[in-house]
Amino acid sequence: MDEVRHRLDIVDVVAQYVPLKRQGGRYVGLCPFHSEKTPSFSVSGEKQVFHCFGCGVHGDVFSFVMLRENLSFPEVLRKLAEQAGVTLPEKELTPAQREARSLVERGYALHQRAAELFFQCLREDARARVAREYFHRRGLQDSVIIAFSLGFAPPGWDFLYRRLLAEGYRVDELERFGLAVRRPEGEGAYDRFRDRVMFPIHDVRGRVIGFGGRVLDDTVPKYLNSPETALFKKGQQLYGLHKAGPAIRQKGLALLVEGYMDVIACHQYGIPQAVATLGTALTADQGRLLLRYASQVVIGYDSDKAGMEATVKAGRILVPLGAQVKVISLPDGKDPDEYLQKHGTDAFWRIMDSACSFFEFRYRQEAAQHDGAQVDGKVALVRALAPDILMMRSPVEQEATIHWLARQLYLAPNTIESELRGIARNGAEMGHKKGISRQTIPEHATVSSEASPAAAKGPDGASRLEQAWRYLIHWMTDDGERVRWLEQRLGDQFPPASPEIQTIVQAMQRAAGERSGSLTMAVTDQLAASPAGAYYSSLLLTDWGSPDEATVEDCVNILRYAWMLSEIERLELEIAVRSQQGDLDTVRHILPQLTSLQQARNRAARIYGAMPLGTRWNQRLWHKGGTTDER
Repeated sequence: MDEVRHRLDIVDVVAQYVPLKRQGGRYVGLCPFHSEKTPSFSVSGEKQVFHCFGCGVHGDVFSFVMLRENLSFPEVLRKLAEQAGVTLPEKELTPAQREARSLVERGYALHQRAAELFFQCLREDARARVAREYFHRRGLQDSVIIAFSLGFAPPGWDFLYRRLLAEGYRVDELERFGLAVRRPEGEGAYDRFRDRVMFPIHDVRGRVIGFGGRVLDDTVPKYLNSPETALFKKGQQLYGLHKAGPAIRQKGLALLVEGYMDVIACHQYGIPQAVATLGTALTADQGRLLLRYASQVVIGYDSDKAGMEATVKAGRILVPLGAQVKVISLPDGKDPDEYLQKHGTDAFWRIMDSACSFFEFRYRQEAAQHDGAQVDGKVALVRALAPDILMMRSPVEQEATIHWLARQLYLAPNTIESELRGIARNGAEMGHKKGISRQTIPEHATVSSEASPAAAKGPDGASRLEQAWRYLIHWMTDDGERVRWLEQRLGDQFPPASPEIQTIVQAMQRAAGERSGSLTMAVTDQLAASPAGAYYSSLLLTDWGSPDEATVEDCVNILRYAWMLSEIERLELEIAVRSQQGDLDTVRHILPQLTSLQQARNRAARIYGAMPLGTRWNQRLWHKGGTTDER
């Protein structure tokens, strides 16, 4: 892999797909993964990475081709190795591995052939007239029937069974992949799917891996899916994603609907971002799969009670994964299929554009049950909505949501925050029972508190502390020795950092422990599946200019000062708690430490001014030659 990466220039590879223009030390172009008019897609030949500042997609040459062509990593490696003229070593497979590979390949071929036979039956068999009428009654055009390979399994017991056996497939293969069921008595098997319209289920690469079948009368079950097999895990697949993936990436959002027909109707009416689960509630695996394509998800489930419950469950899966979740509610309890047939595409997009956030959806649900004008109603609302606030990954989103809720209930944000801290402290057991991922609101964090000097905001909204970390990360990327140097300088005085920065620094420390020289590729590989990966790639593609010792020293001082402030706060809190407990011995032991740190903080303020260590914004930015040392 390293040899392939070394021989290929990411700029040359990306240029095969995207027209690029040189801009300083990097190349820019229109992002191939979302629709835009102004280029926000950037490629660095020096760092060998790409990053889109519009949709956040990022990575190296391998991940670019994987995303662009929807290929697996082994497939991309083989493709790029051939392009680079590198011969990949062939791993000798054991007999068991060869048998397993052959089984999987036979399984794909078997499902593809079954889909073809069901499709042929729908088009040509007289017994399929009722199925053809059903699809046309539902408003499906022939083109979309063909695009989704819809079919029909006729009445009887052996339509598929006889044909596949005649073509050389074995009974045990049909049973293993769920297309046939062995007879309880006697020999042979019979078709699993009978007298049903058939919906082939594809993986993200477009290979048929299973089926869903729907009856056309009152027979139960109404829907029947393939059982779990070596190819098909229904909790890990989304219906229609093989069609919707490129459109989701381009638009930057996915529409999550309930059923096969909703997905197909959306695609027919020009909303190709629609996908659906496979007869079960959304799973975390499905959520992670969807977020590989876009971070924004609009939930468009039915408006009945079951649909509303499913919406809550889906939102509580997606939000902790970092998704931006919105919810649409279609009038008159209609599903997307019905609404599109009656009102058309433009009306549906207007509803999509006016979708409310998941939290606002939850607030409306609870406000219908509790009177927010009454004290007991306010308490009930905050407690009912607490899981939906506590599961948010972003502190910014959490704080903004608390402010929004405070305005609705005419409460102070700090009052709600205090209530949430109590719920978070006492709610661990409830969280485990309900499977809710909870974020912690620090005991002394206040929504309206003034920023400390180290947290002063810069022009782009980042604190001085975060800017210092950004500069040092970019500086350390070029040489693992610099990571070790920073560790020695700070010792155990590492200040608090955002989750992204903390993840990046830990990845750099691991990489520096294994190699010297540039850490770019090693860290990029470690962060490939992490939300911090986008943050890291954006730093690499920021023009920081030439690093200098004074700037690096400024950054280190800011980190040390931030640690000092956090340590002072920790000690002050511990003294308050110990004093209340009457533990005066511990208080006497801690006080000298606190006094020493407070004196150091005051000295720094006297030297550097009221906003110590580079937090005065009339100075030039560090990477433009600014400095904080004015002694």
